This record gives sequence, C-alpha cells and structure tokens, in this order.
Amino acid sequence: MEEKNEEIVFSGRQIDSRVYEGPLWPFLKERMESYGSLIALVNPYTEEEVCFKDLVVLAEQVARGLMKLGLKQGAALCVVSRNNVEFVLLILGTYAIGAFVHTPNPLSMPDELRRQIELSEAKHVVTTPEFIASVQEAVKDTDTKIIIVGPRDGNLNFSDILALGSEDVLLPPAPVDPRTAIASLLFSSGTTGLPKGVIITQRNIMAWVHQFNAHDGPLLSTDDTTVLFLQLFHAYGQVVALSASLAYGCRVVLVTKFEINEFLSFVAKYRATFLFVVPPVIIAMVNHPKLSTYDLSSVRQAMSAAAPLGKELEIQLSQKMGRTFLVQGYGMTENMAVTLRSLRHQLPGSCGRLLPNTQAKIVDPVSGKTLGVNQAGELYIRGPQVMLGYLKNHEATGQTICSDGFMRTGDVARIDADGFMYILDRLKELIKFKGEQVPPAMLEDILLNHPNIADACVIGKPDLEAGELPRAYVVPVEGAKLSEKEVIDYVAKRVPSYMQLRGGVEFRAFIPKSPSGKILRRLLRDELRQATKSHL
Repeated sequence: MEEKNEEIVFSGRQIDSRVYEGPLWPFLKERMESYGSLIALVNPYTEEEVCFKDLVVLAEQVARGLMKLGLKQGAALCVVSRNNVEFVLLILGTYAIGAFVHTPNPLSMPDELRRQIELSEAKHVVTTPEFIASVQEAVKDTDTKIIIVGPRDGNLNFSDILALGSEDVLLPPAPVDPRTAIASLLFSSGTTGLPKGVIITQRNIMAWVHQFNAHDGPLLSTDDTTVLFLQLFHAYGQVVALSASLAYGCRVVLVTKFEINEFLSFVAKYRATFLFVVPPVIIAMVNHPKLSTYDLSSVRQAMSAAAPLGKELEIQLSQKMGRTFLVQGYGMTENMAVTLRSLRHQLPGSCGRLLPNTQAKIVDPVSGKTLGVNQAGELYIRGPQVMLGYLKNHEATGQTICSDGFMRTGDVARIDADGFMYILDRLKELIKFKGEQVPPAMLEDILLNHPNIADACVIGKPDLEAGELPRAYVVPVEGAKLSEKEVIDYVAKRVPSYMQLRGGVEFRAFIPKSPSGKILRRLLRDELRQATKSHL
C-alpha cells in the first residue's frame, strides 16, 4: 500500500509491462504453434478433436474467408451462438485480421439484437438454426448478411467462409496500437442503465493472459484440461477462460449448454484438472445427491467468478469433495478480472489479492475521500485490463473511467492488511441471475410501456440458487386493474427467460425517489431484506 497526495492506493505486485504490449494474434499464434499436435479443442458430443497447430491453420483460413466477404481491420463480425468450435474459429479469425468480434447474448430479443448490431456496425451476423428467427427479425430491412453454422438454408454458410479462405491471401499486418485496437465488443450495463458496448482491446486481453499466470505461480499449463460450459458471448467464457486456456496449452472440452449431470460426466471422462465455474454451478454440485458417484479426483483447482460466492458454500464444497481446490476471482466485463485468490492463501469469503500491475482505491461514496485498510467504500480499479471505454458513449465512459485512469466499479469492498479483498455489496443497479446480467432499466422501460402502469422499479431479490431474482414494484394507473400474473406474463413475452420477473411483483402507491428523480432502489432492497428476515 502506498500513500500519495493523501490518496491511499493498494497495489498488486509489479511485472514487466513489455510482455503484454504487442499485438494479440502474433502472440497467440506463436504460443499455439509451439504446442504442435497437443489437443486444443474437443467436441464432447462427437468426440472430434482439433490440435493446436491445426487450430492456427483453420483460424487463418477463416480469417482469409472473412476478408473475402469484406471484413476489414477494425470492423465488427457479429456472432449469435452458443458454444461450438466454429465460434472459437471466428473469434481467432477476427484476431488474425485485426477486426473484432461482437457477441450478443443469443437469448436477447430481436429489438435488443438489432440495437447492438447497429451500434457495432457489423455487416455480417453468424448464427445457428436455433437463433435464426431472432436474427432474421433483428436484421430485417437492413443490408446485414446472415451466415449459418449448420445445414444450408439459403443464407451464406460457414463452409463458404472456409472455401473462400482456402485461397492464398495475405493477412493484413498487425494493428499499429494494441492499446486502441478493438479485439472484442461485449455488452454490459456497467454501474447503471441499458447495456452498453464494452471495448475490449488487444492489450486488455494480452495483459489478462499474463496477469493470470503470473499472479501466484502458473495456474494453467499443457498438462491441464478444462470443461468449458461458460458461454463464449460472455467475458468470463471468451476473454478470461478461452484466451488463458489457449495461451497456455490447456485442452478445452467445449460444452454447448450446461447441464449438471452431463458436466460432471465430462469432467470425469476427460479427467479435467482445472475448471472455470460460477456460484450456481457450485450450488448444483453441493446439492447433487449423487456427486460422489462421479470420479472428480483429477480436478486440482477451480476458479469461481461472475457472482459473489459465500464462504459457507465454499466450505460445503470442500467437505463434499474431501479437499480444498476452489479459488475465487473478482471482475467485471469492463475489467475482465482484477483479483484472484490462490490455493496457497485460502481465505473463504475473500476474492483474493490484486492481480499484477493492478491498483485499487476504496472511496467513500458520499465524501469522495479515499479510505484505508478494512474500511468499506466503493471500489475503484486501475490496470492494463481495464476497458478502453463504451463504444460511441462518451458520457457513460466519462462517468465510469476517471481522469486519472481509475475505473469506478459500483461495488462496495474492503481490503485487509494483507491485501485480501472482500466484496460486500453493490452500489450499481445490475441484477445477476445465475451469472446473467439483468439491467433493471430495460425491464422498467418495458413495464412503463404497459398502458395500465404509471411507474415501476425493478430490483434483485436475493436467492440462494440463482443469486438474484428480478422483482418489480409497480404503480398502476389510477382506476386500472392489474394482477401480478398479468404483469409477469406481459414482461415474459418481451424478454429472454433469464430476465423474467421470477422475484414477483408488488403493487405500490408510489416508487421512492430522490429530489432529482433518481429511483432509490436501496430503500426497496433494505425493505425486502427486512421482510425476508421477518419470515425466517
């Protein structure tokens, strides 16, 4: 910890920043080629395998094909899909060109898909038959082309990309400045409001890859296998898990959709050694009546992130497994990861110490004064993994990234004398349902379009299995008759499954607001917390 100009700044250890200052694709290509015939990707449903050297060849073939279709350096390719090998090739192919991949949640409604595609200016959308109807609706009356991964259906097909890429075409030179070259566009609500396009640069990914294995000794190597069910449209799946695995030669068993028994079977079958998990999966493991029937002895370590994990749950899992193997990380889409706990420093409840070359401040949200050891306040982060900003949204970027480079996280945290961080609460409005982001503003906008709703507010209702359930507080139009079921059904028709009002609906005479008109969600959360306690 250092003090400067009365500001208290906590710091991770220093590593040479030159290791992550270069362009992304040449780095990944060199690493993957060095692993040769070692297996990189496994399709567990067909048992097809792709080795690292072939993955490089295929990625550059995809890159050439995309260039033939008009994808240029600095331009976006949109992918709307669940996990599959083609998704990985498209991600790597955009890296090879110096273009970027835009990956909306495939469960998004057509209107939201359209908004995001228009923002990214993507001229091609790659999808699967499962999501073709939503994509077609989203790009209707535009010149955006659809590419299908699957049987031919009259649209361009992924096999066309491979065919076009079979011709010898020179790939463009690496982007001049990896600090500003976009690698991935992911969407997040940040600390407030509607989902915004998070600009993840090549340097952001390069930095994370080096921070990951330099934190407290190497975490991944060519001896490792992971079963990756985390979706590649999410920062945790695409940037954190996939990039680190490929960079360090870890075999990736790519799961399309999570199902607990299938997941445990794959872990046992492929002798997985390292797992990237989320709290709902840990809950499913702890509560699984036949967990002991699966041979999970190969798992030496697992990393939990994307949502808070209570220490009681950590302890329960350790007892079920007969050993301690879980570490916890903390991050956001906007900064990928900023802390990680190691097995050498088990401290249940803590999300670990700051990653190398990362700094933090704890700031009093009222006075703006920086706080010290074991004092709770809003967490500010600065480091090479912090996003460049929000695409075409200077106002939101300015509200999130300060002039000194520190990023406001919207989370309340404290850091102890040994540098271990604890996430205590959230200032931000975002609801997390099973690791999925649910922006209250989006649900409130839908509710306010109902002819019989005068005002509305949405908060997260704590839930042991899901993390939080979206719960609405509704003010009916005077004289109107509304039922809870009517409101729930109205929203359900307009949002994906994970955004539905599973936390219920409560009717109110008014929504509490500040003098400036800002909804005081904290009051409703406190009230709900008290009501929950009184029923225990």
